[in-house]
Amino acid sequence: MTSTTNYLSMEELAVKFFGEIKNELGFTSTKKIVFLVRSVISQLRKNLSHEQAASFIQRMPSLFQLLFISNWKYNEKETSINHLDEIVDGVYQGNQKLFASEIETLNAVIVVLKKLDKFFSLLGLDILHYSLKQELKQVAMEDAA
Repeated sequence: MTSTTNYLSMEELAVKFFGEIKNELGFTSTKKIVFLVRSVISQLRKNLSHEQAASFIQRMPSLFQLLFISNWKYNEKETSINHLDEIVDGVYQGNQKLFASEIETLNAVIVVLKKLDKFFSLLGLDILHYSLKQELKQVAMEDAA
């Protein structure tokens, strides 16, 4: 019974997560939000070893698990993402129909990463390079100021 309660609370977090992104970015299309989140998660996934990916998947609600594994090839080459602009470039290149510019993409990626941290403690997971964590913390401080 407890696992069902935990499951529901994780799913409720996912709904709240998507709602906050929708409000903050002003998107009217749920499909656009899902594409954005999937794209950001896919970029993060490229940075993970198989063990880190398994750990990440276990901590996420089922919807995020599906987004994480969609279009994933198990033998996909692991890359090293050290900076925010590398994630933004990957998201923009894969979704040019969604965004008018790289600046718009940057803003959307920052919102998604901040919400992933807020809801699922992304920065607390040992999956991001130190330099990328520092950039995300800097962005958060600038937004707070």
